[in-house]
Amino acid sequence: MKEKDTVIIFTAKKSRALLKMGYTLVDIKPDKTDPDGKRSVFVFKNEDGILENI
Repeated sequence: MKEKDTVIIFTAKKSRALLKMGYTLVDIKPDKTDPDGKRSVFVFKNEDGILENI
């Protein structure tokens, strides 16, 4: 089974921590589950060790 190419993060705090660790941010998208349309999801490249740091 092939691993996914990206990992989706739902909080800005965790996203910022991953960026400071040197992981690559691919995209920022609106959170479709947010009725107010104010939240975002952060899409990171699935790199070595990212799943352990989540």
